[in-house]
Amino acid sequence: MESAAISREILELEGELSSLRARLDEDNSSFTTLEQQIAQLRESLTQAQDTVRMHELRLAEKQVALAEAQRLERLDSYEEDLGRYREARDRVATAAKTFLAELDGYDGEVINLRKLLEEMRAKFGPDERVGKVEAALGEEQEKLNGSWEAVVEATKWRIAEPAKEEVDEAEPPAESNGDELSDDLQKAAAQEGRTSRILEYFNKS
Repeated sequence: MESAAISREILELEGELSSLRARLDEDNSSFTTLEQQIAQLRESLTQAQDTVRMHELRLAEKQVALAEAQRLERLDSYEEDLGRYREARDRVATAAKTFLAELDGYDGEVINLRKLLEEMRAKFGPDERVGKVEAALGEEQEKLNGSWEAVVEATKWRIAEPAKEEVDEAEPPAESNGDELSDDLQKAAAQEGRTSRILEYFNKS
């Protein structure tokens, strides 16, 4: 009886062992498959990382190439810059001529008004009408000094100083007849006189 019971237990244990071995084989097979999948995923991940790095490198190279192409295009379009510069320069020149014409007209009005004031003083003495003309002439400082200062500040540094030519001591200066200046000197003198006149007028109170 006891041997029969032991035999049954042995059979049961052998059955369980066989089942466990089957499960172990199955688990080993699943684990092996999982390891293979992990290896494949790792390889795929590595390839994806390499691809990303390559694309990042190409993108950086393209960005550099784009910046360089844009810079070259900007340099090649210098004629457009020249055109805009010349247009702006011409507008300034036109505005300057208009300003000088207006200034000449204003100077004439001031001179006329001052002459009128002298005549009125001689005729009327200290009169209310004389006071009104004096007050009008005195308005320049309040009304225009700010504009004079702004124009002077914007233009004085642009007035080029005449270049000082170095004379070779070994060569004597050319003789002059003393009666007339050369064309270049006449132009320089005229320009200097006009510049001095503008600055003097702008700075007066």
